[in-house]
Amino acid sequence: MALMSFIFMFVVGILSNGFYLLPGTDEDVLLELMSFISFFGSVLFLLEGRKVLPGWYLAIPFCISLFLLVIISFWKVSGEEFLNGYRYLVTPVVITLLALLSPFSLLVFLSLHGHPYSMKAYLAVSSIASIISIFSLFFAIWELSSRSPHEASFSNGLIAIYFLYWFAVMPIVGLSFLLRATK
Repeated sequence: MALMSFIFMFVVGILSNGFYLLPGTDEDVLLELMSFISFFGSVLFLLEGRKVLPGWYLAIPFCISLFLLVIISFWKVSGEEFLNGYRYLVTPVVITLLALLSPFSLLVFLSLHGHPYSMKAYLAVSSIASIISIFSLFFAIWELSSRSPHEASFSNGLIAIYFLYWFAVMPIVGLSFLLRATK
């Protein structure tokens, strides 16, 4: 579960990459690295969880969304030739996948065997994060559907919602994963 939390610390990674620890300053490289680490952690969780957790299959959507993030990030990092005429679709798809991580993390917490009292806190955090992410996802779909498909700009309202999601909600969900991993 600790490895699964890496993707939720994406903004922390972007902010700390000011020290240029990774090659280039592109956040696509950081997204590729963090989504790969989280995907690896989710695969390990599924492999081990299916042995002991009756609801292990609830974590499959989380694993699939991370796999898609790994693939799309790889295409972005690898260069233009993979995405030729579809570059305008990449950012909305990445934003959508990042927004879906919170509801899928709720499923991961629900998949854990037994729900002791401390699980209520994790479920509450994931539920609130899910509501915010689903609201922002619907807002993004509404906004993107009202413009030309080749435009890549977003309104100030959508940007504000995503900053709230990336700077506050995602790190809190990531910390929930880390706290649960230590117990």
